[in-house]
Parts: sequence; structure tokens; C-alpha cells
Amino acid sequence: MTLEALRCLCAVAEEGSFRAAARRLARSQPAVSQQIRALEDELGQRLLDRRRHTLTPAGELLYERGRRVVHDVAGIAREVADLAERPDVELRVGTSDTVALYVLPACVRTFTQRHPNTRLVIVNRSSQALGDQVLRGELDMAVVTLPASTEAFESQELFVQEFAAVVPADHPLARGRRASLEHLQREPFLMLDAATRTGTALMRHFEKAGFEPQAVLDSGSFEVIKRYVSEGIGVSILPRAVVSERDEGIACLNVPALPAIPIGAIWRRGGYMSRSARAFLDLLQTPGILPRGHPK
Repeated sequence: MTLEALRCLCAVAEEGSFRAAARRLARSQPAVSQQIRALEDELGQRLLDRRRHTLTPAGELLYERGRRVVHDVAGIAREVADLAERPDVELRVGTSDTVALYVLPACVRTFTQRHPNTRLVIVNRSSQALGDQVLRGELDMAVVTLPASTEAFESQELFVQEFAAVVPADHPLARGRRASLEHLQREPFLMLDAATRTGTALMRHFEKAGFEPQAVLDSGSFEVIKRYVSEGIGVSILPRAVVSERDEGIACLNVPALPAIPIGAIWRRGGYMSRSARAFLDLLQTPGILPRGHPK
């Protein structure tokens, strides 16, 4: 049983097909298939259902044990690289578009200045997809909406994402600094897509509060919503972090009792954290490095 064969089995199990696994591993599809077949011949059991590309019970067992081996070997390689102080270190960090665009710029700028020999790779996905990549060892850490969905992660809360109402700058409500959900009840409302974790959290809060927004638009883009608010199309509720004084044509209002969503870093429990990853995590926890939140 070789490490390469275990890598191939894990890749097929996680990607769902030989083609996707081959692409991930930078191997040919026949080479991946050959490694799986060799494993099956050695163990005397079928590991994959070829028609459905799913694991058999024996394949499930080998995958659960094998992925730990693959992750441990990857951790050893990173640990040895740290000892050697190699100049070509790579740090892979996952995050949402929102955090990458509105929260991380100062942190990334400071990190790249302090660690010029570390290549920082930022991957933008949903929190769930990023968690999967951390577990597979494709990312060193991720900054996601907490809580983490499995005990396989270690986590550190970084800040709490707060919300505010945004209205057109010439709206009557813009004359004050506060509003309530009741004030927004009859307003045309621009909704954040409920497919996002933030959108889901807001919808649950609205339901609990008995607030039924008069939705005229759904969007997964904060920038789109802000632009449409500035055009007078409606009002919305957005994270404070995405609204700045540079946004023209909109006003930001405090709304009592809106939800607060914790944002934090996650990494694989028991995995090796490289020096560059620890430095990035330490920087994330530096007071003042993350704007518009409440660092822990």
C-alpha cells in the first residue's frame, strides 16, 4: 500500500470522479485508476462502485484511515520545510468574498511586508466549501462564519459581524441615526440571497421578529445592493463592514437587536500549523488589524 495510492483514493472520494481527482492531483485519469485498482488487488476487496463513483464499506474504512495518513505526511513536509527555513513557503488561506474584500486588506498588506518570502494564496469560497478544503488539506486555514460544522476543526473567533440598515441618502429616515424594523416594514426591500450564511441568519432573525420585508430584489452581492439603494430602488440590511464613508448616495442607520454573527479562523484539529500560518493567525488577532468589528 503506497502513499500515492492513498492520495488517489482520497481524491476520488472527495472529488466524486476519476477525472476530477486526476485534475486535482495533476495526474492522468488512467494513472489514478491504476492506483485504485492496485489497492483493490492488494486488499482483495472492491473499494469503489465504478458506476456511481461512491465508496464501498471497505473503501469508506480505508478512506477514513488513509486521509489521516495523507494529512500527517503533508504536515511532516511542512514541518521539515519550516526547519529548513525555505525561502519559497506558500500559505493557503480561504475566506469569503466579503471578508477578502472588506476585512482582510490591511492584514494581507502587513503580512506580505513582514514575510516577503511567503507566497500568500487567498481562495474565495463559501464557509462550507472552505471547511471541506481545510479538512482535505488543500488550505492551511480559513476565515469563516462560526461555529465550525465539525469537531475536526480547531477555531479562534476573530470578530463579530454586526448589521445596520442602509437607505438612500435622501430618504426621510436618513435624517436620523436610528431606525427599527417597523420603520422598514413598508419599504421596498433589497434582500441578501438566503443561499448565503449571512442571508440565512438575517431571514431567521426576520421570521423570529415577525418582520416580513417587501422584497423587490434578491442578490448575493453587497456591492449590487448598495448601488441599488443609492439609486433609490429600496432599502436593505447589510453587515457594517461593507459600508464606508466612501459609499455615495446611501445612509447607514442603527437598528436595535439585529443579529451578530461571529467570524473566526479554522484549521484542522491535530494538523501541523506552519510558522507562516501561526504568524498570519497572530496578525489576525492583533487589535485594530480587522476593521469594523470587535476583535477578541
